[in-house]
Amino acid sequence: MRRDSRGGLAKCEHPEEFLLFEPRLSELLGVDNLKVPPDHRSVRRGHSPPPNARLETPALRFPRWYRHSRTGKLKKFNLETQRINKAEDGRWLPVRFVAACAAGHLSEFPWKEWIGCVCSGDGELHLTDRGGSELTSIRIECHSCPEGSSGRKGRDLSRTTMKPNPELGDRSEFKKAGINCPGERPWLGESAVESCSEDLVGALINQTNLYSPRTVSAILLPDLTQNDDVVLEIRNRIESNALLAAYAKMTWSAMGRGVAITLVHQKLNEGGFVTELVKVEAALESLFKGGGSVSTGATSPSEPESDLLRFRRVEFNVIREKVFDPERIPDLRVIPALVTPALAHWFARVNLVERLRETRVFYGFDRLGALRAPLEGMPDSAMTQLFRVAPVYPHERWLPAVRVYGEGLYIELHENAILNWQSAHEKWLRDRLSHAFVERLAGQSQVLSPTSTPDWTWASRSLLVHSLAHILISQLVFECGYSTASLRERLYVSSDSASPMAGILIYTAAGDAEGTLGGLVRLGHPERLGPVVQRALSRASWCSADPVCSENLGGQGAQLANLAACHSCALLPETSCETINHGLDRAMLVGTPYDRSGGAFFPLMESLLSLG
Repeated sequence: MRRDSRGGLAKCEHPEEFLLFEPRLSELLGVDNLKVPPDHRSVRRGHSPPPNARLETPALRFPRWYRHSRTGKLKKFNLETQRINKAEDGRWLPVRFVAACAAGHLSEFPWKEWIGCVCSGDGELHLTDRGGSELTSIRIECHSCPEGSSGRKGRDLSRTTMKPNPELGDRSEFKKAGINCPGERPWLGESAVESCSEDLVGALINQTNLYSPRTVSAILLPDLTQNDDVVLEIRNRIESNALLAAYAKMTWSAMGRGVAITLVHQKLNEGGFVTELVKVEAALESLFKGGGSVSTGATSPSEPESDLLRFRRVEFNVIREKVFDPERIPDLRVIPALVTPALAHWFARVNLVERLRETRVFYGFDRLGALRAPLEGMPDSAMTQLFRVAPVYPHERWLPAVRVYGEGLYIELHENAILNWQSAHEKWLRDRLSHAFVERLAGQSQVLSPTSTPDWTWASRSLLVHSLAHILISQLVFECGYSTASLRERLYVSSDSASPMAGILIYTAAGDAEGTLGGLVRLGHPERLGPVVQRALSRASWCSADPVCSENLGGQGAQLANLAACHSCALLPETSCETINHGLDRAMLVGTPYDRSGGAFFPLMESLLSLG
């Protein structure tokens, strides 16, 4: 957006510049268009303005209530207030409390309603904060209410931030007081209000669960079943032209494949690329069928899978294969590396991902806890949350996205090694992985659990693969030159009997040149990977918080979805972990201080130590 002559916001002249195209994500999320946030471009004196110059991203002020630092008096501003004048004998500071509901609404803390203030306007509200560790030390009162009234007496904020449990019939303190959620969406403006029946809950403005973004990413995948060079060239040309790709996708789904084929054929001819209609049709079919399928080595799972797990399986089928054709496939290069004999028992594949392209999409957010099925209701749920006036027609729907490039290291575990470990240590695993813990682990929305009832075999596989990814990332940062927050994980886990998965992609993908250093790929070579794994396992075998960290007390972490994992050993920055540090247990790898034999990699650690 940019400012018009009257100071209002106007649309940019060339919106097609910010289009992105990723057919797999469009299909998953139900939107045809993805758009990258604009960068600001200034105009230099004496030079012609660049395209889409002077673009701005609108921002609103929230919370609107501010507290005087000396007197405690509250004052309410507007969302559009750009500057707050200096207060007399003090400063205006934003209040620490807001209110939210599980439906995603966000509103001001209901100060007046909470104390029963009947004054017109904002009244003379004063907030007293005595600095105690409990909410009873924070009190709100109105000095303009009549003497003896509830508003004049005031009330503390005790229990207002307690989230109710609907399964137990609990209600929030606001609901008990007859205060309902106003259904406000202040990020969309003052009048963005809708009806809501959820319980309103108080929250600190910096509370971690007040805002949980919903994001999903995809790695660009080629169609490895296509051998026609002309078809691949057409597909590459369509993908590189986001506007043409968007029109093709819209016409393909709304007007039929014939119209889309004719449109693309005409545009290619206008650009000087003359080809046959049948080639264009084959390219569009390859592009819109989801891509990424391979002709050999890919088997279908025996049981139904969730949309996200199927989405991840397509990547698994490609990333485990050799992909090296820079001319035909420019944005994905995967080269198999040798696996040293010391690692061959556990590591079935080690692939060097010299280049990858990742597209990340933001499709909404949660408040006060993540939903079990984040894709449920898409794309309507995202349109309601992110748009003040949701697009009417499907081809107008879009979501914000970014595209980044990087490199990676793919490791796949031997299926027989996992099954033999589970069989040999079944009693130990069953004792460690209680039914309640497995249910909590499967209940995390970021963990791609099976649609059938999860059991200890799936849980132990998931904990094994995920914990291995974390200890490797923690060690790789000392070896490859990247910071911890620059490395990310991508897990491929399934206990399906016909098509199991146990793979890890550790990669870096950033918007700057850091994604092309090459240090991560270099460590995948056989002479370097063995020592890296040895040092990672050695560090994971002992935590500074042991033996407490390794004790099986039913669960650790915010959701009790971890076992032997804490900030001293296995946890990573949340930007690096795709499950937000849920589903970790070092004991799956190296056992516990009392019993090392149960750890899957303990024999490997001993053998590596004897060799080193």
